[in-house]
Amino acid sequence: YMPEHTSIGIHAGPAYGALALLAAVVRARTTGEGCYIDIAQSDAAAYFDWYRIESWKSYERPLDEVYGNQADNYERRPPGTGGMREGVRYQIYATADGYVLFMASEQEFWRNFCAGLDRIDLFEKWPGSKYGDHAKNNRELQQILTGIFKTKNSAEWIEFGDTHNTPIAPVNTPETVTHDPQFEHRMPLVPKTILDADMLPFPARFTGAELPTPRRAPNVGEHTDDVLRTAAGYDDTRIQALREAGVVF
Repeated sequence: YMPEHTSIGIHAGPAYGALALLAAVVRARTTGEGCYIDIAQSDAAAYFDWYRIESWKSYERPLDEVYGNQADNYERRPPGTGGMREGVRYQIYATADGYVLFMASEQEFWRNFCAGLDRIDLFEKWPGSKYGDHAKNNRELQQILTGIFKTKNSAEWIEFGDTHNTPIAPVNTPETVTHDPQFEHRMPLVPKTILDADMLPFPARFTGAELPTPRRAPNVGEHTDDVLRTAAGYDDTRIQALREAGVVF
């Protein structure tokens, strides 16, 4: 069956198309020449997935040319983020009320985390390498961390990370993200009283300017009379004649 997924092409296509249009305008202003633009949703979706696509392509090359990092004994990771499955110091953990993403792959952050917990013994036992060490497949450590993270709620762990300089981020779902404090501050929903449904705003912000609040699309024929009067200059008699003839509704 088709699994749940984020629709990419339908969003990426217009986004890259808009960038291309702006570039074309700048080019036309500079050179006086216009151009045609051809963009496909499938191409844009593939471009969004560049990490996995380029990884698979790179892995077609010999092992002595394309290999993993030192922390993984130079073994190739699965393409994209697939290699994160075995990670322990870079992993999602359940909290008392949700989930957080623990990102202490750098030795300094791992030390700070252990010191903040008064569990420097964990660092001494598994110090790891200086950079990019996810403690791959260390199930003993993972079991310990699983128990530790359940002792606080997500908000408390975020505060802990800020206090002790170790990266811990909230893990949101499409169901919970609208209740995240940062999301509520940066992306307040356009209320249903305006759009007939609570909807996400445009994510870009502009210095010294406010984007207009989007409005509900008009119903069929809602603005017909106004358009005919202002754009075409028709009077009420002519508009009524068009209605009686079935030209407009």
